[in-house]
Amino acid sequence: MTIQDLILETEYAKQRGVSVRTVQRERAQRVGPPFIRLGRKIYYRPAAIEAWLLDQEQAQPRAGGRANG
Repeated sequence: MTIQDLILETEYAKQRGVSVRTVQRERAQRVGPPFIRLGRKIYYRPAAIEAWLLDQEQAQPRAGGRANG
């Protein structure tokens, strides 16, 4: 992995369709994907974002009541 493989905080926010402030707030609350801080810049690994997204996945509850009611 090189630094060219990393995604800047601004690009990550743009891809998600949220503001940079939202990404910063989530990071402060520790609810977003893992990040890398290099100096004053924040970067994300694409693989870390993908893993975080998979962790956010929720199964749909089954519709209806009893099966043989």
